[in-house]
Amino acid sequence: MHYSTNTLFGGLNPMQSRNPSGPSGEIDPLESETNARILDHQPNGMIQGITEKGLYLIRIRTAAVGNTHSPGTSVELDTVNVLGRTRHRDLTVMAQAELREVVKGILSDNPEMCLSFYNRAGNLTLKMHSFQLLTGIGNSKALSMVEIRGRTGWDSIEALDEACEIDSADLLAERLCQEIADSHMTPNLLELLIRA
Repeated sequence: MHYSTNTLFGGLNPMQSRNPSGPSGEIDPLESETNARILDHQPNGMIQGITEKGLYLIRIRTAAVGNTHSPGTSVELDTVNVLGRTRHRDLTVMAQAELREVVKGILSDNPEMCLSFYNRAGNLTLKMHSFQLLTGIGNSKALSMVEIRGRTGWDSIEALDEACEIDSADLLAERLCQEIADSHMTPNLLELLIRA
């Protein structure tokens, strides 16, 4: 079974600076980003973070050395020097350890990102539902969730979590982090849902 997907870096060099267009004339996706969350702030001023809108891993340098941000802190990208995107394998151990919690925080603070998946998810094949892409969700749980969702969907993450007895933001964050680490996972929810 084959699903089409775009690569995580869209054919662009992951270390390229924040230019309005890439080498092939494509618009740099970082141009539409306004905020990022800190994954790791090193003493030398180098920061590894993740953008809040498209969940792109980025490198940032701050002017103020000695002033550190804790993981999960939101920063406005126009107040720092964005060096460009980076790859999961180039993240520090601390950044990799913080990634899931930070992505979960982004989803919790922006519930429309999370709810759009749970309210729009459908069948991938005749025998597999999109909910089954999430760790711990099998066929019977997916069918139960579809039945609970009905035609109207959920209005809040809390209602979804209570009705389905899951931690929806954590389950989706885990899947998205797996896709960030391996851009060849298919189907790729980052490309189909978050970055579409």
